[in-house]
Amino acid sequence: MTAASATWLLARAHGRMLRHKLRSGMLENRLLSLTVGGFLGLYSLAAYLLVGRGLDFIMKLPLIGPLLTERLVFLLFFFFFVMLVISNATITGMSLFRRKDMEWQIALPLPPRSLVLWKTLEGMLLASWGLFLLSTPILLALAQAYKADSRFMLAVLPAVLALVTIAANVSTWLLIILVRWARRWMWKPLLALVLLLLVQTLPFWHSSVETLNSGDLSASLNQILRHTEICMHPLLPSSWVAETIQAAGRGTFERTVFFNLVLLANALMSILVTTRIASALYYPAWNRIMSAAPEATRKARSPVSRASSGRLTQWLRSILALDRASFALLVKEVRTFLREPVQWGQSAIIFGLLLIYSMNLRKLGYDLQSPFWITVVSHLNLLVCCLALSTLTTRFIYPQFSLEGQRLWILGLSPLPLHRVLSLKLRLSASVLALIMVTLVVVSGASLGLPGQRILFFSAAILMLSYGLTSLALSLGALVPNFRESNPARIVSGFGGTVCLIASFVYIVGGMVLLLIPSWQNLRQDAVAMAGYNGRIELAALTGLALLTVAFGGIPYFFAKRQTKNLEYLRHL
Repeated sequence: MTAASATWLLARAHGRMLRHKLRSGMLENRLLSLTVGGFLGLYSLAAYLLVGRGLDFIMKLPLIGPLLTERLVFLLFFFFFVMLVISNATITGMSLFRRKDMEWQIALPLPPRSLVLWKTLEGMLLASWGLFLLSTPILLALAQAYKADSRFMLAVLPAVLALVTIAANVSTWLLIILVRWARRWMWKPLLALVLLLLVQTLPFWHSSVETLNSGDLSASLNQILRHTEICMHPLLPSSWVAETIQAAGRGTFERTVFFNLVLLANALMSILVTTRIASALYYPAWNRIMSAAPEATRKARSPVSRASSGRLTQWLRSILALDRASFALLVKEVRTFLREPVQWGQSAIIFGLLLIYSMNLRKLGYDLQSPFWITVVSHLNLLVCCLALSTLTTRFIYPQFSLEGQRLWILGLSPLPLHRVLSLKLRLSASVLALIMVTLVVVSGASLGLPGQRILFFSAAILMLSYGLTSLALSLGALVPNFRESNPARIVSGFGGTVCLIASFVYIVGGMVLLLIPSWQNLRQDAVAMAGYNGRIELAALTGLALLTVAFGGIPYFFAKRQTKNLEYLRHL
């Protein structure tokens, strides 16, 4: 059997399974399907209208409108490409090296490259549907801005599909090479490099933007755009997609065909390189992962590690005031998180970027001496933090109960009932996330020079939002579990994960509207002193946010806790 026929066999088998799941899901959850479909339709319409108006505004700017539009397209697809590589590496890594079915699939008379090709294709499908959902209204708005005809989408969609293919294959290369040759000692210089880059941003914390405001428009614009030149590198596939969009918008047919052919050739070449790397490196990488588990277990059971961990355990138990069973569950959760580089790696990247962004808010280029811009930037900063937090809770907190899998009955027989397990998971996850988010809000508030009252206001808001988003994700994950799936990306991609994302978005929007009420007068007058905020209005806004948190976080948690108390909950196994 050739690699192509074996890959096609795997694709047909999984395609039938997917069709069966979709058919059963549509029949059994019609209301849920209509809700998700309606939200996606509303999102597409809103994104098209908002992006279209924004592009019209930018295009009408004298002299710099077309330049800014072009640079925004390059930036957009550069970040799309980076996001695709990370998400594909996450999904494909779980499928190739963590799933139980790989233990028997690799024993089948199938060439390893066919397995890697199918897992790459599967990861590409799971990771790219969101990109097409995000990019389609944006591409339609770009077609309207360029006043292009219907051929615009026919020219651009193949380029986006080729970009998705290249990103999926690049992530597979990096993943297999990393698993095959990475060593523990390599993380230390990498961590030192990250810390060095973080320290490099500290001198800019107290810098001003006078250099941008003192010069003329062209000098300021060149200084701003100079930092985005990396996204226009001619060897990046995202640059080829951006060039395709520019050419299709201007009606340059020959240039559009050229970049489409360049993307197609590189996409096919990436598939060929994936087969070569899989044939030579996948089995040794998989064997290294399988042989590393017993060695790690032996090290964990050494007498020295047991003695040191015993003293630390007693100290932590006395501080947290937990019984032995509860503390054992918290230790299990922490160890599970640390053993998953996918989780702590993505979390570290997101929080690290947010920290760098918060420390450099004064370099945004706005007149931060004005109360109007301080109010706008502070609320937008809170919105960014909440959206990043909702992404993490949906991606990592929602599938926690489902990832217990077929071993959930062990927790059911433990001294801790399942509803106690749910509450401990909530306390641990929400407390850690709330501590991190409050730190980010305090750092950003100090960077903006906000008064202590406003920093306390935003800290209290992000504290409630952290607990609300975590409770919402964890409760929905317990109410709609999927114990037969070990890949968290697949769990999140289901109907329950989509509902969690929608509910989180609605909760964040409602909370932002409530928190904006104390600043509404300042946004209208544009010249009110920052010390003039009314404490009663702030307290009323926080009270409204607390009620909203109870509605979106407390009510689902109440039903989830009541459901886990029932022994029929184990029927999902």
